[in-house]
This record gives sequence, structure tokens and C-alpha cells, in this order.
Amino acid sequence: MLAACAGGDPTASTADAARRSASGASVSSGADCLAPQVLAALGFAGAGAGSTAHPDVPEAGLVPDGFTAVSAVLCTTGETLTDAAGRWAAVTATRLEGDVRPLITALTASATVPAAGTSPAPCGEDARRADLWLVDALGAAVRVALPSGGCGTLPVAVSEGLDALDAVDVEHYPVELVGPRATAAPTGG
Repeated sequence: MLAACAGGDPTASTADAARRSASGASVSSGADCLAPQVLAALGFAGAGAGSTAHPDVPEAGLVPDGFTAVSAVLCTTGETLTDAAGRWAAVTATRLEGDVRPLITALTASATVPAAGTSPAPCGEDARRADLWLVDALGAAVRVALPSGGCGTLPVAVSEGLDALDAVDVEHYPVELVGPRATAAPTGG
């Protein structure tokens, strides 16, 4: 199980779960690829809204001063899963470990946080989307603003920073039913 994406303690108060840094994103108790704000950023409007299993998380921003990341969690779209109900659009949560410094350098160099109340240009319908968390040694995490809002192709330096890390755990979570399985009509007898 991808513990880093399971979210923090759902009973923790917002004040306990996040603290605000004057120069960057809020620090959360853990990375959560299924939080309502992450699902919305990944293009799943309304999916998971009001879920008590996945509490609200802060908006993506710059890496706060003094936050020391040791790993990352990349949340992406583009996969599908099939079960008895049908075909599902899924979120893929990938825990990445290794030297995160090149990734942080690339993110800092391309830092563009949208102004409050604005959103990045909309993704194309088939575009892959991404949301990124950086995680410290104690499991606290920050949602990092990706260039172009995490839509489509990332800048080369950011992609290289991600590619240099090792995927140590990958989980796929069904989020939205996109192709219900047809039920067979009963036959007469």
C-alpha cells in the first residue's frame, strides 16, 4: 500500500494538518493523491468531494524555506482499471526516492505559482495531468506547483529531475467510472 498517498489523520484539524510558510506552500501531515483538491487539479471535477477519508489539502505552491524534502509523490492520470462495474479512469500514485535536489532546483528555476483565484490554462481532453508532493523525512509533505499547472509535457529540467528518482512504489486508484459494464439481459425460458 502506498502509505504516502493514503493521506493524513482525517480527524486532525486543519490547523494541525497544515502550517503556512510565508514564502511557500503549506506543509501537510502527508501526501494524498486522492484529496479533493488533487483530484480537481487532475481533472476529476466533483470526484471525492466531501469525502471524509481524504481531507482537504492546501493549494500547490513554492517549496517553503526550511522544508527539506527527501522523496516525492507524483500523482498522475492516464491509466484505466477494469472491474466488475466496468472501466475506470484512475489516479496513479508513484512514490519516488533518491536525490531530490535536481528536481527542487528545476522546480525553483521554473517557479510560477498562479495568482489566487486564477487557474492555469485548461488541459486538452486527452492530456496527461500531474500533481506533485515533496515529502520530508518525517512524512510531512508540500504540494508543489508544477509548470503549466501540471498539464501536458513538463519542462525538460523538471522531467529529468523526476526521471532521476527511483519509483519505489506505484499504486493505481479507480476514481471515475468511464465505461460501465453492460449487464446481460435475462433469457426467456
